[in-house]
Amino acid sequence: MSKIDFILDVYETHSISKTATRLNYTQSAVSQAISNYEKEIGIALFKRSKAGMTPLPGTEKIFEELKNIQSSRAHIEQFAAKISGLEVGLIRIGTIQSIAYHWLPGILKKFTALYPKITFQLYVSSFQELNYKLQEGELDCIFTSEYAAQDLPNTTLGEDELMLVMPKHHPLSKKLMISFSDVMGQDFIMSADDTDYETGELFRMYRMEPNVQFYINEDYTVIKMVEQGFGIAILPNLLLYNIPFDVCVRSFTEHYKRKLVVARSSTVEASPALERFITFISTQH
Repeated sequence: MSKIDFILDVYETHSISKTATRLNYTQSAVSQAISNYEKEIGIALFKRSKAGMTPLPGTEKIFEELKNIQSSRAHIEQFAAKISGLEVGLIRIGTIQSIAYHWLPGILKKFTALYPKITFQLYVSSFQELNYKLQEGELDCIFTSEYAAQDLPNTTLGEDELMLVMPKHHPLSKKLMISFSDVMGQDFIMSADDTDYETGELFRMYRMEPNVQFYINEDYTVIKMVEQGFGIAILPNLLLYNIPFDVCVRSFTEHYKRKLVVARSSTVEASPALERFITFISTQH
């Protein structure tokens, strides 16, 4: 573990104690590593207070370069491992919630059984945030929808149908199949990605404006709000599998489906570990 690894982890956690716990080091070892590096470069990187470790003004570019150094070092180690015939490396994965819960655990279990020396960091968020972090080099690949990864190299995982979710005794629950036009005028709860992606495309296609009552950035909270009668929502079927909520779920008569993919950067060369992972995924679906 290098000083840069300690510094970047504290940059993320804002806490020496949290970093020490995550990396299985003592707090004094983490603190000493940061202090030694600050002495090397001649400036302090963090403001230390009871509130935690806050990056000092003007240090943003330094942290960006440290991330680049960390990434380059990891790639060098992986290419060296590839030459020597070893399969090692770290893969930073970003994923939407539905895939994180229902597909990724099985994929990772099979992959790590074959390549136990390749490790993972997992980040769960919205389409927009995942794309941003991939472009910034903070993630190596993202599990997302094809619609959200149009300009990125990607590998198809499968399809997922968009469903209407409503309170148990909502008037539309009496219908076995629902047309999208039935959504007109209904109180609507919008999930993490607003109208930027597939759900918004449906409203634009029908030239409808959703009557949005709530914007919520966590999908299970959306379902809980639906259960409590605050409105209806459109969510992927994969997310709704075995949900512990008392709601009514219906297909649309039009059966709107989206493709799910794993995408990577179009500008950064994939590491050997990432290449191996994506090749493995392509054989699973």
